[in-house]
Parts: sequence; C-alpha cells; structure tokens
Amino acid sequence: MPFSFAKKEREVIEKLIQLSRKTIEATMALKDFFTCYFSPECERQREVFLLIKTIEHEADEIRRFIISESYKGLFLPDMREVIHSLSESIDKIINKCESVSKIIDYQQPNVPENIKDKILSQLECAVNASKSFYKSVEELFNDIDKVNAYILEVEKYEHDEDMIEEVALKEIFSLDLQLAEKMQLKELIINIGDIVDRTEDASDILEVLLLKLAY
Repeated sequence: MPFSFAKKEREVIEKLIQLSRKTIEATMALKDFFTCYFSPECERQREVFLLIKTIEHEADEIRRFIISESYKGLFLPDMREVIHSLSESIDKIINKCESVSKIIDYQQPNVPENIKDKILSQLECAVNASKSFYKSVEELFNDIDKVNAYILEVEKYEHDEDMIEEVALKEIFSLDLQLAEKMQLKELIINIGDIVDRTEDASDILEVLLLKLAY
C-alpha cells in the first residue's frame, strides 16, 4: 500500500532511503577492511579505511539535508520528529563503523587466529542486519505490509551477533595473553557488536514511524 506525499516530502523520503543504503555500504566496507587487515598480503587496507571515512561524510551530508528540509514545514509534526530521530539513529550506525575502523588503523591490535573468524562472523551479521534494515525503510513507503518481516530479520541478526560476541569474549579471557591485550580485544569485539545494536535501535524507531503511517 503506497502512500501519497508531496513532491518535497518525496525528496526527503528518497534521501532517507539513500541514507539507510549507506549502512550497507559502511558495514560491507568495514568487513572488507578487516578481511584485508587479517591478510598480510592485502595492500588495500588504507584505501578501504579512507572509503569508510568517505561513506561517513556522505551520510552526514544526507542527514543534514533530511533534517533541514523536513523542518521547513514538511510532514505532520509528530512524523517529522520521528524522521529526524530515525535519520540520527541511522547516522550513528555509520559513525560506529568509522570508529571501529579507527581502532584498527590507530591501534593495530594483534588478533589471534581463533578470534578473527568470530570478528568476521560479527561483521557478517552487521552486513545482513543493514540489508534487512534498508529493505524495511524502502518498503515502508512502498508496501507497508512487508516491513515487519524485515524488522524481525534485523532482530534475528542482532540476536545471532550477541551469541557470537558472548563466545568471543569468553574465548578472549581464556587465552594466554596480557590483561591489556585481552581488554583491547574485548573493546574491539564490543564495539563491533554495537554496530548491530544500533541497527536494531534504528529499526525500533522505524517501527514507531510504521505505526504513525498505519494509523
């Protein structure tokens, strides 16, 4: 069931969909960045790091457009507030991707082999959650009946990531490493998990927008 919006409102909606697409770009680039970091022969690490920064900058520009335009009297006031909150929440996902990439670029942590696979699995959950989230935003303004299925997918990937994170943290503290190294790895694992948590947070806000459109 598509909804009818004014031309300017439709422009903001298209930007919101575009912003949600940036979560896929950011999570995929971050996974590529880690894959490269874990492969000594890879020579693209700096290139992918800069790509993540570019995606974050582009997302900021889109978010500013959404907020600026929506407060020019577009949409009903309560819906406008939710769109504002949703765009901010999406931006936080991408910001977290950039901050995680900085942990690697600045600290260059030594990641044991048995933890690398778990980190890549976490990132795969982040990519999948962002894809489902993007589809939920896209369908919100096209076929509202499809949205809940994608929201449930985001919740599933968040749950899957939690399980991986828990196993990884237990394994880290069982390793024969200095406490400082364990804490460094712990923070890395938790920060990666925050990406999926923030995707679920954005999905929760989307549910509020769904209710406003449905009723």
